[in-house]
Amino acid sequence: METWAIVTLVLGSNAVSALLTFFITKMQVRHSDRRFEKEHERAIVLYQRDRRREVRSEPLLKLRAELSIMATKLEKLAKQGKSFTVPTKTREQEEEVLKQAVNDWNNYVEGDYLEKVLYSQSDTEIINLIKDIRNEYLDTYDDVVTYKGELSAKEFGEAARAAEEKIRPMVITAQELINKRLEGL
Repeated sequence: METWAIVTLVLGSNAVSALLTFFITKMQVRHSDRRFEKEHERAIVLYQRDRRREVRSEPLLKLRAELSIMATKLEKLAKQGKSFTVPTKTREQEEEVLKQAVNDWNNYVEGDYLEKVLYSQSDTEIINLIKDIRNEYLDTYDDVVTYKGELSAKEFGEAARAAEEKIRPMVITAQELINKRLEGL
């Protein structure tokens, strides 16, 4: 075969192979770009979903914490009022502890912590349940203060125990409802 034919064949085959390499590389780059775009879109969607979950769960987590704080303070207040009727300490000690519990509750109320968290909620079922819990505790405390001299210690203890048995399941129900809402996010 002549030299020019060999050179032409070699150059032609190199050109074809260069063109094939170019097109294959271009297809691979295009495929990688598509895959990158899909992964990027997926990452954006996951980030938005996680951020939305975080934003929606934050008020519920704060509410759950405030519910436990409020319930603890009010239970302490109600128990202190209850122990006021069944003297275990001197009258002055009981009055001092009750005064301290009342001051603690009043400071909590003045801080509007629970109200701030309640106003960040959109679930009326949770809001109403927590308000009911607060009202039950406050009614128990009012009963303690109002009827402390009119009932016997046994009658009063039974009434306070009945209130506790009513309120504690309400707190548990509220916590479960908040957890259920958190799981649903």
